[in-house]
Order: sequence, then C-alpha cells, then structure tokens
Amino acid sequence: MESEAEEVLYGGAKGGGKSYALRAWAVRYCMTYPSARVVLFRQSYRQLEETHIISIQQEVPASIAHYSSKSHDLIFKNGSILHLRFCEKDEDARTYDTAEFDAILLDELTHFTQFIYTYLTSRCRSTKSWWSGPRIRAGATPLGRGHGWVKERWRVQGVAKPIKEGEVWKGPVSEGGMTRQYLPARVTDNPTLMKADPHYPERLRALPYEEYQAAMGNWDVFMGQFFVRWRPELHIVKPFDIPPDWDRFLCNDYGYGAPHATLWFARPPGTQVAYFYREQYGEGVKLTEQVYRAKQATVDSSETLRAVVLDPSLFGKVNVKGEQIEPMSEDWKRGFAGIAPVLKGNNERVPGWRLMREMIDWTEDPTGRISSPPRFFVFDTCVNLVRTLPLLIVDEHNVEDVDSDGEDHAPDAARYGLRHAFSGAGRRGVGQRYAIGPSGIVTR
Repeated sequence: MESEAEEVLYGGAKGGGKSYALRAWAVRYCMTYPSARVVLFRQSYRQLEETHIISIQQEVPASIAHYSSKSHDLIFKNGSILHLRFCEKDEDARTYDTAEFDAILLDELTHFTQFIYTYLTSRCRSTKSWWSGPRIRAGATPLGRGHGWVKERWRVQGVAKPIKEGEVWKGPVSEGGMTRQYLPARVTDNPTLMKADPHYPERLRALPYEEYQAAMGNWDVFMGQFFVRWRPELHIVKPFDIPPDWDRFLCNDYGYGAPHATLWFARPPGTQVAYFYREQYGEGVKLTEQVYRAKQATVDSSETLRAVVLDPSLFGKVNVKGEQIEPMSEDWKRGFAGIAPVLKGNNERVPGWRLMREMIDWTEDPTGRISSPPRFFVFDTCVNLVRTLPLLIVDEHNVEDVDSDGEDHAPDAARYGLRHAFSGAGRRGVGQRYAIGPSGIVTR
C-alpha cells in the first residue's frame, strides 16, 4: 500500500490476498485524489466479474461510490472513477490508444502478454497538478503465458542476478526506466482465509507437482516446463578461475534476424561435468562480427579450445540469386585457423535434449541432502542462458523435444557443444567419478 515504486508486483502464492490488495489500493487512490482515473484489468470479463465486480460492490459503501453496471465503472462522490476492464488479446490493448489513466492495475499478470502490459502501461500519463508519476500495480501467481517475461521483468528468484525481495530499483531505459519493486505474496498473508480455512495450504498439496509449486509462489517450476529439474540454487554458480588443465569448448547457434548465441564451457578432466562460463548474445550482428568477437574473447583470455562446434545449418552452401556461395562455416574456419578445429554440430534434437536433461538432473536423500549432484553448471554472468533455458517448454507433438517457438538459441548452442564434448571424439578421459564442493567447483 505504501510503496513509492512506480511498478509494483505483488506476486506469489494462491490465497495471499492479491486481488483484494489491488482493489483496496485502487479504492484508496481514488478516495485520496479527487477526479482520479484508475483502471483495473483482468484477462476476461468473466474473471473480472467473479473476482472484482461482485466483491467491490459489497466492499465499498454507497456513501463513497456507486457501481454502474452499464459502464462497469465505480464512480466516486469526489469525481474519481475506477474503470473495471478486461483485455484478452494484443489487439484489445490497442483500443486504449488515446486513453489516459493516473494509475493502472493488472490482476493475474501472468495471464497477459508482455505486449499487452507494455502497451497498456504506456497509457499511464496525466497532467493533473497532484499527479506524482506513474503508479502501476500488478498481482500474479506463477504459471500462465506471461510467466517468463514477468519473472524476468521483476528479476524474481531464479534469474541470473535476482533483485532482493522488497528492494526498489530502477528498470532499464529500454523498458521505460521506471522504478520497480517485487513484494512476495504468501498464503499466511491472508489472515481471513487462514482463520476461515486453516487447512487450505494442506489441500494444495493434492495438486500436481508443478501446480503445487506455482500455488506456493515458486517461480522456478511451471506446467509444461522441459527442464523440470532446473534449480537456480544448484545450477547457477559464481564465476571462478577455471584451472588450466580443464578442456574448453566454444559452441554457437547462428542468428541474425533472431538472436545468435555463442557459449564457452569447460570440462574438468576425467568428468562428465560442464561449466558454461561465458556468452555472447544478440540479434542483428553480422556473421563476420560474430566470428571476430568470439575470436577476440578467446585470444584475449589466452584460452586453448579443444573445438569450435557450430550450428549445422552453417555448413550448407547458400544459394543467392542462382549462385552457389560458400557455407557460412568457412568464416569461422578462417577466423579460428590455428586456434581450434571448427566442427559441425550434431542436430539430433531428442538425443541432445536427453543428454542435457541427464546432466541437469540430480537426486537427494531422505534428509534433503544432495546425494547425486547435477553435471551442468552456469556462471551467473551467462544471463541469457540462465534466462532462457528454464523457460523452454515441451513440444505438444513430442514430449521428448522442446517447443522450437520458444527462445531456444542459447540452449541450442549448448546442445551442440555438449553432444560433441560428451560423445565420440570429444570424450577424452571422460567417465571418472567426481564430487561437487561447497562452492560448486569440482573436487577430485
């Protein structure tokens, strides 16, 4: 209620009172600032009616405001209006092109696309003398089509560099530059529910694992997730100096209109463990520039690479206006001549994803202690691999494959590299036992 941040997400467990908190905030804002224009969105009208329209008529006395069933507005005696609206599709957001609101609220934010959020919140503007800047408030539970972008925007648990809960920080200029704050919602935040139904948290345990985790506010697990064993606390590690006797590899997934991803990873001698320690990522970067940047990063670090493993699509000849030109892999071969062999990656998707799942997997004993650690680690500086890998979802036509409509560029690069390093010629000395020390570094 008291937050001065411009964008606030109250997110987490089901039953935490998020919808009520949004209504209460909106009503107080309207009562505090005469002639205020505030809008509260849900994805569908049915959700809006069941969650807010019925409740708000019971909660706000007629002496303060009355509800218009015709316009779906709560009209206050002081001239303020709380608009109750829904927005299902991106096109619906465009109908608010000329609208102006002093404050905007979105309930169940993960049900909305990122476009809907950014477009609607761009309507938060005012010329009123009392207006102190945008006030955008949202409630959300993990799961839903917007799970990934919501988690990343507020840098919730599990991203490469999460922001501490409750901390106010400034978002990047490219995303509006507003101050943000994430406030975690817990079931115990709702004393009314806990008093009326103290066994509610226990009943949630009957849900499928992914839905139960989401209901309890865990942003790292969601329904349809491909790498369900991904745990940030296990797989993301702080950078450390890689010993000189570790084998190093570079792998690349090509992109120009879409992002390209170049990754470096190291394998401790005698193990089946990989540490991804560097990445280059972006779109609109020419092939020659990708090669140059990768070469410079390698040379500047005085690294010895065992192999450069490329997107297999780079090895085919390109037809330009009827003329056959050399494969794009030749640029890599010239760039890394004398540095490392340039090899064609294996694009058998299912075996590649299976290998990654096996390396990410881990087990624990009955006491909760990790008895068999994962074999896949990522430095927290590899922000795009950390961001995109856990968001990959299962292909609806093949549960052993990843849905390729997702942002899979960095995971694809990792898949090419790992298939080489842990099969065939790349397996030198692999197979000895290993253990993971407290810092996540392999110890022998």
